[in-house]
Amino acid sequence: MRKKNAGSSAESIPVLKRLGHRVVRVPGSKSLTARAIMLGALGAGRTVLKNPLKCDDTDLLAVAFSKIGVGVKWTPSRLVLHGVDGKPPHGASVNLGAGGTPSRFMIAAGALSREPVTVDGDGKMRTRPIGELLTLMRELGATFDNDTMPVEVNGSSFTGGSIEVPVTKSSQFISALMLVAPFTQGGISLHCKMPVTSSTYIDLTTNVLRTFGVDVMDACTDEVRLITVPQTRITHRELEIEPDASSAIYFAAVAALHDGLSVTLQGLKLDSLQPDMEAIRLLGTIGAHVTEVEDGIQVTGTGIVRGFGNLDASGFPDASLCLAGVAAFADSPSRIYGLETLPLKESDRIEVMARSLAKVGCGIASGDTDIRISPLKLQTKVKTSTAIDPIDDHRIAMAMAVVGTKRGGVSIVNPKCVSKSYPSFWTELRKVYEGHDAT
Repeated sequence: MRKKNAGSSAESIPVLKRLGHRVVRVPGSKSLTARAIMLGALGAGRTVLKNPLKCDDTDLLAVAFSKIGVGVKWTPSRLVLHGVDGKPPHGASVNLGAGGTPSRFMIAAGALSREPVTVDGDGKMRTRPIGELLTLMRELGATFDNDTMPVEVNGSSFTGGSIEVPVTKSSQFISALMLVAPFTQGGISLHCKMPVTSSTYIDLTTNVLRTFGVDVMDACTDEVRLITVPQTRITHRELEIEPDASSAIYFAAVAALHDGLSVTLQGLKLDSLQPDMEAIRLLGTIGAHVTEVEDGIQVTGTGIVRGFGNLDASGFPDASLCLAGVAAFADSPSRIYGLETLPLKESDRIEVMARSLAKVGCGIASGDTDIRISPLKLQTKVKTSTAIDPIDDHRIAMAMAVVGTKRGGVSIVNPKCVSKSYPSFWTELRKVYEGHDAT
């Protein structure tokens, strides 16, 4: 791997030839870190998060909380939060950049503050939907000066209660309300119409709340998922953040694509509740060996990559992009569907991934909620270099890097966009090329 400069920097991805065994420990889970920051910041006392992820999204979320009165201190392996016992003392203007999850979480948290909080983001984030969240929060007494970001949140009349939740564009709206519910008068009951979008992320939020001592009630019928989060005083915690399955999938996929390469994903377990763990498990159904070992999960390429057939990825939409990259080398076509949330992310991920895979030689068709992939035919030597522009989307960049390790001749424009979720990705991928453990 090497960087090249042709106007703007790019990361060149040659074919990975040095095989064998690697040990990779990816950083802490972004989803778990963000949820734990919410509860540690809004709770009482000193909360310590061990091995959290420090990336653009989590750092901006922590900075936003520091502006409304939370004590925040990062160390190389910890994040220490001195919480505000459910009532941030200051108003502030905060900017969460390109972060969808942190922006929506801060809008909800802002309703607990004694003074108004203005939540803003970058140009793309200003176009992403928040209206459904604001509608739900208005039912609980919050008021807003706008329906898009930047938005001023006034929570002087915000309280708990019971609300009907339609099928939403994002699960983040539901998670945001669940995470502030313990700090509201009487808690919040959410009557969520089925099917709940990205319900696996709601499961994750429920689990984190329970870890912090909140007795969440969660029950489903065919029509409704009823989630009740009671008012609870959350106090200091020490919590280990497990490695990020959303980051580990890229190295698992590299192993699955290369016969003779084995990667141990240190610190992860196959029964992890992280939604993207399902994508890692799925690699074991299309030809790779996926087993739990003493220090993590081991993924070994066998030279067999079967197509996914019709794959419902609604439970792990982020990882679906990497699986689409794996499907580029399968022995049969794949259709990955259930991708309703992807057009609303950092880019229109269906459109950008489809265009990127077509550029490297796949047959591609796509719709609003699915992508269909006819595998490329690998040539003896790729004669042309293909530059992939991920449109500033970290997950597109990393998924297409996986493709490059097998196809070769791929370069990723604007590689620094991975800092949104995985700042050390390129460093650790280089170690895999060099035959070193990436830890």
